[in-house]
Amino acid sequence: MLVDAVESLPKPEQSGTDVADDAGIERALRSFAAAIDSDDSLFECETVTPRITGNALCSADFLLRFRQCELAGNRRLHLAMVQKLVELLRSAGSTETLASRICLAKQAGGTTLRLRLEARGTGGDQARLRWGLGVAHVQQALLFTSRYLRQQMGSSAE
Repeated sequence: MLVDAVESLPKPEQSGTDVADDAGIERALRSFAAAIDSDDSLFECETVTPRITGNALCSADFLLRFRQCELAGNRRLHLAMVQKLVELLRSAGSTETLASRICLAKQAGGTTLRLRLEARGTGGDQARLRWGLGVAHVQQALLFTSRYLRQQMGSSAE
């Protein structure tokens, strides 16, 4: 996957249409939500709404934050999270069809992670399928990152 850590994400394109009634995307998002809500994850995520732009790009933004409020202001932890996510996502999927941009954003209550996942295809169906596979890569990377950050917090507490 092509991965960039950026200062900020541009506003998503308003052209295009929300993906509705796509069984593959619905399954991917249900699996993602279940994994993020599990005890294995340090994160919580706002609702994700994928869109098809043109006829061959499916994209959506993920807005993630730490579940534990006391971690929301820990800059070192946020930077370690971004570094680990970039490392994990770069080794996942094709750089020609999947891309993600990651940034940290200040919001009331602390820092959040914004991640935009984009998938290209030769048509809308292929782009949606690839985006669903990309969600699985993001899910796995977030769970691995949670484990990694727990280890980092555990070793710094010792």
